[in-house]
Amino acid sequence: MEPALPAGENEPWLSADGEVGEFRQGSPLSQWALARYLVGRAIGESVSRTLLVVAGVLLIAAAAVQWGLHLTLVTVLIVIVLLAVLALRGLLRAVLRRLTATDRYGPLEDRLRALVADTHGDVLRELRRLGLPSHLFTLPLLAVRMVGRRRAETFERLRSCEIGRAVPKARLDELHLLLRDVSGGSR
Repeated sequence: MEPALPAGENEPWLSADGEVGEFRQGSPLSQWALARYLVGRAIGESVSRTLLVVAGVLLIAAAAVQWGLHLTLVTVLIVIVLLAVLALRGLLRAVLRRLTATDRYGPLEDRLRALVADTHGDVLRELRRLGLPSHLFTLPLLAVRMVGRRRAETFERLRSCEIGRAVPKARLDELHLLLRDVSGGSR
């Protein structure tokens, strides 16, 4: 038997996990922008991490070639590629820092990093669902596809990304509140 509704109420009761008490932070445009911020930053940090792993593998390969095969010329070539990978990683991180204003957030940066880390797996899962590169060593291919012959197809797939799968509402609300606190805004 269901409890009687208070007088004048015509709507059914909603469970606590429904729409009752839900409050969205910011406008739909700011939610869209912040979700893209998290996704972009998660992808950028993944590519940066991948480049670091590639640099580590190249360093090990250079050491193995020099000590095992005594091929100095090959070792020098591997080290040159290693330095190029590290330079590319440094450039990527500098661009990401500039675009995402990481220095501006100071004490909240640790929490922002945690939000990005929480988003990381969901973003990669969504990229896999779309048929785009999303694994440790294939993620840099996403950048290659964005400038190569398959550019139109790649951007079309990225546009079909369902941001709600990669960035849960609660995480987006927390990011909005963090950024509002940093900016000193009341909205």
